[in-house]
Amino acid sequence: MFEDQSFSIPVDQIECRVFGNFQLSEAVEETRKANWEALLIKNSAAFDGALLRMADHRIEDGRLIVGANSTSFSAYVATRHPRFGDRHPHAARADPLGMTAVVLTADDGVIVTKRSLSADQNPGGLYLIGGYAEPGKGSDTVDLFQEVAREIAEEIAVSDLTRSASFAIGLAYDPVFCHPELFLLTVSKTSAADILKGAQNAPDRNEAAQLLAYPLRDVLDEGGPLANAPKTWSFVKARDFLRQHLLASGSI
Repeated sequence: MFEDQSFSIPVDQIECRVFGNFQLSEAVEETRKANWEALLIKNSAAFDGALLRMADHRIEDGRLIVGANSTSFSAYVATRHPRFGDRHPHAARADPLGMTAVVLTADDGVIVTKRSLSADQNPGGLYLIGGYAEPGKGSDTVDLFQEVAREIAEEIAVSDLTRSASFAIGLAYDPVFCHPELFLLTVSKTSAADILKGAQNAPDRNEAAQLLAYPLRDVLDEGGPLANAPKTWSFVKARDFLRQHLLASGSI
């Protein structure tokens, strides 16, 4: 776990290198097998995909440099409980790198999702767009902007992001589901209304129960229209990091 870090780093100044596979300790590996078997009984469609584990990070000369390993979803399931450290004080967590994207539309809207009440994490809460970075194949580097762009395309069918206008705006550690989360501001050339209309064709459109769009000012206003809505941890963090980024850039 680490302290929250707010920054404004262009996505082309992010470097992520992958070195090897993360291995669970023997005791935790047994837990992983048992937990995964139990999860498959509840959800036979669960997929044990490869995830990118953030092993270390630093900011150097205005660049965000991430060192990573390859891990798996089942390893994350075995290590994501908040009390994992109490039970296994000498074992490391899987720590997959989550990504939350603020998708800013051409007309200064923000795409907001509402989690399904049956979702595994944060049921019913306001969320944005996101997922977990993947290690890729055949390369020792990962383009984290392309990873978040993949999630955005899958969830809302937006593929016209302006890379030069996109920034990493913060890094924090989720204390409930126990993994690092990278927050990014991405900018689409499409209006909010057209994104909501086109999102019906997204491959993973059912990831969220509702897809909404709010003016940027309403998202930033803690006492505004969203004040009483339940919010995910990542939504609150993204709003805070976004506000700091916009203040630093003189945009608000």
